[in-house]
Amino acid sequence: MSEAAESASPSPPDAAPAPTADELYAALLKADRSESLGPLVAGLAHGLNDLLTRILAEVTLVRQNGGPETLAQAEATCLAAREITRQLLNVGRTEPTSAAAVPPQELLDAAAARAGAGAAAEVAVTVAGGTAPVAIDRALGIQVFQNLVRNAVEAMSPPPPRPRVLLGAANAVLAEGQIAGLPAGDYVELEVRDNGTGIAPENLERIWEPFFTTKKHGAGLGLPTALAIVRRHGGQVGVDSTVGVGTVFTVFLPPARPSAEVGGHRAPSTRFRTGRILVMDDDEQIRTLTGALLEKLDYRCDLARDGEDAVAAYKRYFDIGRPYDAVILDLTVARGMGGEEAYVQLRGLDPDVRAIAAAAGDRGAQSARCLELGFCGWLAKPFRLAELGEALQTVLG
Repeated sequence: MSEAAESASPSPPDAAPAPTADELYAALLKADRSESLGPLVAGLAHGLNDLLTRILAEVTLVRQNGGPETLAQAEATCLAAREITRQLLNVGRTEPTSAAAVPPQELLDAAAARAGAGAAAEVAVTVAGGTAPVAIDRALGIQVFQNLVRNAVEAMSPPPPRPRVLLGAANAVLAEGQIAGLPAGDYVELEVRDNGTGIAPENLERIWEPFFTTKKHGAGLGLPTALAIVRRHGGQVGVDSTVGVGTVFTVFLPPARPSAEVGGHRAPSTRFRTGRILVMDDDEQIRTLTGALLEKLDYRCDLARDGEDAVAAYKRYFDIGRPYDAVILDLTVARGMGGEEAYVQLRGLDPDVRAIAAAAGDRGAQSARCLELGFCGWLAKPFRLAELGEALQTVLG
C-alpha cells in the first residue's frame, strides 16, 4: 500500500467580505501549486458560505410566503453548494477535532446507505467481531467513508461484469514506522475496496490535491476532504491501486478512549420567555434575513453588527430585568469583536445567558471549544428555517 502524501494546511484566516465570482476564479488561477492551498481554500469557502447564507434565507422566506414550487429546486441547489463549502472548510483546517466513540459498523453502514443508494455496484459491509469503536466526530466520519464509497462507485466506468464495493473494519497493531505519520500502537483499520478501473500511476499521488480530478463533473474535493478529516483525528489514509483491477483505500484511526467523549451543553432554560432574540452578525443582509426568519418562528429580535453592539444591547435590557431569551453570535467578524469574545463579556454580565454560536461548517473542534466555553448551541451557516428553529428549541426547550 502506498502511503498518503503529506500536505500541511494552516488554520483558516478570518473571514473577509464575500468575494465575487471573478475574484474566486482569479484567486484560484494565482494559487501556487507548490504551496499549501489550505488558507486560500478556507478563505474562499467562508466567502461563498456567506453568499449561500443570504440566498438560502431569501429562498426560504419566499417559499414560506407561497412562492413558486420551482424555488424548492433552488433551495436544493443551495444545500448541495453548502456541502461543497463544508468540504472546502475541512480541507483548509488542521486543528484537532473533537471525537466520540463511534462503532465502525455504524460509520460504514451509514456511508454505504448514503453513497451507495441507486448505484449499479453492489455495496457490502463486513466488520470483524470485537472491532473497537473509533475516536472520531460521527458526522465527519460518515463523510469520510461516504466520499470514499462515492469515489469507488464512480470508478466503475466502464463497469466490470460484477461491480462491487466492499467496506470492512478490523483491529490492527502498527509497528513504529509502518505507516508514515503514525506512532506504533493499536488502531482500527477500515477499508474501502472496489473492482473498478483503478488509478493511473501518474495520478496516484495527485488524488490528494484539492481540485484535482479526472472526472467530467467532479470538484476534486472528496479525497482531500477525507484525508484532512482523518488526519485531524490522529489517523492516516493510504491507497493501493492497479489499473484494470481496482483500488483499495485504507484508513487507520485510533480506537476510542474514555477522554474522547465530548460533554453536552447546559440544559434548556425557561427563565424568561420574552419571545425576544438578539442576533449578531457582521453581514447586514445575513442579520436582517435571520431576523425575518425568526419572525416566521414567532420571535421578535434585535440586530447587532458586532460583539460590542451585542453586549451593549444585552446590557440595556438586562439592566431592566428583561434579558433576551437567547443570543445568536457570529464567531467570525472581519472587523470588530467576534462571537467568542462577546460571549465572554455577556457571561460576565449574566452568568445564565443563553448563547448560540453561528459559524460555517459542521460540529468539530470549533463547536467543542464553544461548548466548553459555555455556549448552549451551535448553528451551522448557511441554515434553513427548520435548522434555526431546532437550534433555538435545543437552547430554550
